[in-house]
Amino acid sequence: MNKAYPADALPLPLTPEQINSAWLTRALRQRLPGVSVSDSQIVDIILGTSTKIRVRLTVEGEGAEQIGETLIVKGGFEEHSPKMAAMYANETRFYADIQPLIPMPSPRAYFAGTDPNSHQSIVIMEDLKRPGVDFCDALRPHSFDQIARRMETMAAYHAATWASPHFQTGGRWADIASRFDGWGLDYMRRYLVPDIWAHYMASPRGAAVSTRLHDRAWMERALMTIGDIQHAQPRCLIHGDTHLGNLYILEDGTPGYFDAQVAQTAWHHEVSYHIVCAADLADRAAWEGELLRIYLDALARERGPVLDWDEAWLDYRRSIVWGLFIFLTNEVRFQTEAVNTAYAARFGQAALDHDLRQLLP
Repeated sequence: MNKAYPADALPLPLTPEQINSAWLTRALRQRLPGVSVSDSQIVDIILGTSTKIRVRLTVEGEGAEQIGETLIVKGGFEEHSPKMAAMYANETRFYADIQPLIPMPSPRAYFAGTDPNSHQSIVIMEDLKRPGVDFCDALRPHSFDQIARRMETMAAYHAATWASPHFQTGGRWADIASRFDGWGLDYMRRYLVPDIWAHYMASPRGAAVSTRLHDRAWMERALMTIGDIQHAQPRCLIHGDTHLGNLYILEDGTPGYFDAQVAQTAWHHEVSYHIVCAADLADRAAWEGELLRIYLDALARERGPVLDWDEAWLDYRRSIVWGLFIFLTNEVRFQTEAVNTAYAARFGQAALDHDLRQLLP
């Protein structure tokens, strides 16, 4: 179950001004009990679905050498944050209870906790902003080799959690839902309301996608169908949102992942989503079969299952519907219209290429 943190880290700050040396000391001591923060200063606030706050600090005591000159405090500090409480808690869960157990390259976390008395969940993590680290961007599609390497890291953490006993009733991850349960299902239904759906179909990203894919009733049926398909298959833990804006590449080329929204679901939900997000419109059709083979080979090499190619190819294609839905309806407070339109165009073309309406009638 979700890991609890000592009460002396609570209450969690609800405004940037409450992130001070005293609170930082209490929070950092959850994992580094010998440290003290003697001085701290907010140097940058990066707005988004959640807020990333860069803090420069002076740390003393045993373990201080493990913390850089700056770190990132990430949480819900915006007007929309109370509505996103479940999403914030889910990311915090990753850093508290999942990151230490799976081979997913991701930022080091110094604190991860949820406040039961507010919407707030906060992660304090290493600041990756340094020369040589490349933060990926939706408007810069990746090369074949970059996507292939991510397929291999993805296969490693999928294999490590494949049909895990931790998913069983009473297990440490039993309460982690799929994208078609709990808050994920509630989120999806919010955008399938007729007038909200019509609003997005009339937007620039709607214009970038064929009108053949604007049918709200079909989209709802298709999502329910792929949800049922995934529920019936073996599950693994997925990052949950591997679009390029949540990814980085380290100095040595290692793919990194942040902003995890972990889910317990079938492998193809994530593999399909990432390949279509990451590849240029002109390249995806030529690359995706070989990229899927690289993933399947890596999955077997990492002691995961050996999957049948034809079944895997079918599953990969049907799961395109999730990314299509996400970027047709993604709010501009989460991603700019340019980003939503770029991704919607990629998924719309993939849906046409694979005749998605025939695969999911």
